[in-house]
Amino acid sequence: MMGNAHLAFGTGSFLIVTSLVGHTPGIIELAAVALGSLIPDADHPKSKVGRWLPGISHFFYSFCGGHRGFTHSALLVIPMLFFAGWLMEEHNSQLGWFGSDALQGSVYGVGYLAMLAFIFGFLSHLIGDAMTTEGLRILWPLKAKLRLTPLRADSKLLNFFTWWLCIAGIGMHLYSSYQALI
Repeated sequence: MMGNAHLAFGTGSFLIVTSLVGHTPGIIELAAVALGSLIPDADHPKSKVGRWLPGISHFFYSFCGGHRGFTHSALLVIPMLFFAGWLMEEHNSQLGWFGSDALQGSVYGVGYLAMLAFIFGFLSHLIGDAMTTEGLRILWPLKAKLRLTPLRADSKLLNFFTWWLCIAGIGMHLYSSYQALI
């Protein structure tokens, strides 16, 4: 997938999931899911994030397996998931995010929800890349690739699906927000 498709796929699927669980995400959560859906491509100098962070992008590209290497692997994802689990456990024990009431924008806390949204976006990026013929080396540095569909990253069908997923997410979000008003 390309950058805009990752944004649409991550944000659209996030809006669908949050609508289904009855949560209305705030602007910080939406920004976090958008950033998370782009950040794995920090390992590619010509990606959106790679152009924003040229030094970091060059480092990952040169020393961490190239594009779809370390930043697309279980070596990074598994610690993120453990961190998310720890974060949820800490939240459940009433410590709050950084223990600061100033960051508590809701019952759950802005930081807590933003981190979960970021991880959601990150994982959506990996799923999106696995949906292409280029696949995903989730067990990097091993060469085996996970490929979920026979579609190319620039496929019209994949782009159609991605943008309709985004539109469906926006529609579900607007509908659930409207239902909350009445």
